[in-house]
Amino acid sequence: MKKTLSVLLIFFSLLAASFFRPFEHQNCVWAETPGNSDYELSYVFSQLDINNAELRRLREEYAQSILDLKDAKAGYGPSIDLLVTGTYMPDPMIGKITVDVEDILSAISIPGSQLANPTNQYITLYSGMEKTQYQFQLTLTQPLFTWGKISSAVKLYTAASEVKHLQVLDKQAQLESEIRTRLAALYYMKQIRSYLDEEQDYAKKLVSISEKAAQNGLLLEQKVLEARIQAMEIDIAKAGIEDEYTKMLSALETLTGLPFDELEEISFVPDKSAADMLLQQDADELMEEAVSEDRLTLQILQKLIEINSLTLNIAEASVYWKPDVALQLSVDYSGSRFPLIETDWYRKDDSNLNITLALKTTVWDGGKKINNIKRNESNTTLAAIQYEDTELLLRHTVLEQYNQMKLAKTKADYQQLKIETKNSQIEQATKAYQAGYGSEADLITAQIEKTSAQIEMIQNILSYMTAYYTLAYLTE
Repeated sequence: MKKTLSVLLIFFSLLAASFFRPFEHQNCVWAETPGNSDYELSYVFSQLDINNAELRRLREEYAQSILDLKDAKAGYGPSIDLLVTGTYMPDPMIGKITVDVEDILSAISIPGSQLANPTNQYITLYSGMEKTQYQFQLTLTQPLFTWGKISSAVKLYTAASEVKHLQVLDKQAQLESEIRTRLAALYYMKQIRSYLDEEQDYAKKLVSISEKAAQNGLLLEQKVLEARIQAMEIDIAKAGIEDEYTKMLSALETLTGLPFDELEEISFVPDKSAADMLLQQDADELMEEAVSEDRLTLQILQKLIEINSLTLNIAEASVYWKPDVALQLSVDYSGSRFPLIETDWYRKDDSNLNITLALKTTVWDGGKKINNIKRNESNTTLAAIQYEDTELLLRHTVLEQYNQMKLAKTKADYQQLKIETKNSQIEQATKAYQAGYGSEADLITAQIEKTSAQIEMIQNILSYMTAYYTLAYLTE
């Protein structure tokens, strides 16, 4: 759980810095407000349940945990087993038994009478076992006393199921926050692309003017090379933003299952007013919200502590000389004829009823059960340490992202002032050029510098919003 949280926080922290070199954008309004994108955003979120593999896996694990809980509760009731066997014996153990009549008569002594002594005559005493034998056994086993192992198991699987449910909710929140962050990145990247196009046009004009001036001997060749290098840098930045834009769409496609063209049509506008409201809160207040008991991450860790404690209870209840007590009822029926089908079956059968009270315990197993208790005690301590460590990580992350928002906003405000300054310079350069004592190259250079400042401001706004979405996930 801690690893998943760390990966998510690292992603949010690095997302804004992973795009390109510091170029910037034009006519960007710092107080931009979102448009009507709630419906489209809800539609994108709805696709998570359908197409996101990780979320679907967690939901299946939650469904399995419900089945595990039902199995644990089934331990309260009896288990009933039925055994049916049918045996065919080509050579039965007991065969036919006969006695010679002559032997019988010779053994009889009756005074005053004379009996005939027949020979080669036999009397059958037992016709022998039949070749088929059927047996039915119905056994009912009901636990009576288990030192609380069954009730602890039910509590344990209840907590485990709750953990799976919380993990589903937490993953849903993580994915929704990641989608907002990536859609915001797409939104600002589209603006940067358009301003890079504008900057590229200015750079081409500047190269053309520089080349003509050099041909006329009015400009050094070095200045022409500098103009070409500047134009090439813009081309590289443009190629970089196109690559990052495609990667961002690909990541969104993986998350939602929606195709590129559908994702590009989403009119998502980041809500900077909500970010501004969050920034107005005190950092200590935000940190306390991040570590409150209703945070999904901490709820999961608290449940894991509970699970380890219950596992320890079960281990202590399974130690030596603590017998489990169970009642067993067994009903047996056997016979050489299949009941209700073969004739005369009721004359060939036998039945029995057994009632057994059983005690079972482990006397010694080399100390494994003692080791298991110590191991579970250690796991309980580790779970508590992880809870404390995660609380500290959340506090540090909140403070880090809060400061990142403040820094990004200050930088964006600074770029806004630069843009206003560049506007004044452009206005002066335009008047000078139109009056005939200013150069077109100076005007274009000022326009390029303004566009660069605008692009850099957009990057700072993206960093601002990325930090906001991280804070919103951790505190709201």
